Amino acid sequence: MTVGKVLVTGLRILAVCLIFALSFAIGGALSGLTKIGQQASAPKTVQQAPPAQQAAPSQPEAPSKPQPPQVPENLLLTFLNFSVCVGVVLSYLILRSSWHGWPLVAAICVGMYGISTVASQIESAVFLSNKLPPGMIGAIFLQGAIAAALFAPLAVLLLGKWRAASQAASPAPARMSAPSAVWRLAFLVVAFVFLYMLFGYYVAWQSPAVRQYYGGPEYSSFYAVLKANWMYHGWIYALQVFRALLYVACVYPLIRMLRVARWETALAMALFLSVWTTALLLPNPLMPASVAHAHFWETLGFSLVFGALAGWLLSTPRKPEHSAA
Repeated sequence: MTVGKVLVTGLRILAVCLIFALSFAIGGALSGLTKIGQQASAPKTVQQAPPAQQAAPSQPEAPSKPQPPQVPENLLLTFLNFSVCVGVVLSYLILRSSWHGWPLVAAICVGMYGISTVASQIESAVFLSNKLPPGMIGAIFLQGAIAAALFAPLAVLLLGKWRAASQAASPAPARMSAPSAVWRLAFLVVAFVFLYMLFGYYVAWQSPAVRQYYGGPEYSSFYAVLKANWMYHGWIYALQVFRALLYVACVYPLIRMLRVARWETALAMALFLSVWTTALLLPNPLMPASVAHAHFWETLGFSLVFGALAGWLLSTPRKPEHSAA
């Protein structure tokens, strides 16, 4: 690859990062998520405070006007970091893909929306419904859909993957047999639930801020967590089985489009799943920074391990090319 081509590719990737940032922002504006977030982070006025916390004034006072929410100092920097990380990883997947045009756009849309929005917000709806403002969950789902629909076709177009390359196509991956597909899927579901519980206990739940935020006890061991959840919150296991199937359904098209070595597919899926965890570093008016950072390290470790495992197990060797007799 020549120096000029490297520079052009680098500029295209930077443009993809910018497109992602704009798509994310436009999705937030059109879905109403930006407005809901601003209302949630707005400082409360005297009239909004509980009566027990208000001193009786000696004379009537004019109602104070609510001040507009202040933008956190590190918002732009963390959002830039988030956009660059996502843009670079998605550019890597698109450039290494053997697909092109609308099939490639569909694979990116499904993977992006399914992992970054649907799979994560299912948990938000279950665990944080009493902490989120009304309408926020629906706005997040809509924001993710708008961002994915705007970003995917523009990124594919910018990176020159709208039409097939002129060179000969690489051999297609071999199809899995039904028994092989069943045991791989079953293994991934069990691994997903185990890793979810493992990183949840040894990373997130070791933080006192996380336990206080969710109002949970401090368990004595990992086995105690598994037992307590099975006895009193058995639905958590069913929820994680569903999320495991959702994860597999979202990453499988991406794995099929990557006609690369098996180790590279595992690396690509680890990067793809883990890059979305950087959103937890964004300022969050609804979750303390200590809680968000604990969840970041938890989900980062989980995503790296499960992504690599899924990429390795769901990829198959290439079909051998038949030479002419």
